[in-house]
Amino acid sequence: MLIVIGIIVLFPISYLIYLYISSPLSPTTTTTTLKGREGFVVKKIKPEDISGKVKVMDRNTIWSATAEEKIEEGKKVRIKEIKGVHVKVEKLD
Repeated sequence: MLIVIGIIVLFPISYLIYLYISSPLSPTTTTTTLKGREGFVVKKIKPEDISGKVKVMDRNTIWSATAEEKIEEGKKVRIKEIKGVHVKVEKLD
């Protein structure tokens, strides 16, 4: 009888521990979570060139970036779309 009670008590506790351990520690980054986010340029952005870099403010991640115009370092930008492993941004005034 004690074994049955032990199993009944232990199973939910084990399941909660499993959920805690297997949960992701950081939020995932997807196209829907990045679109519209703001950031700032950490490496100059040139049109049609993905060598520029943008740091997304609330995610603390750095992405390769391109834009329709040149954007200097330190300027604030908004992510318009995600294209594979880089983002397309627009300059904020």
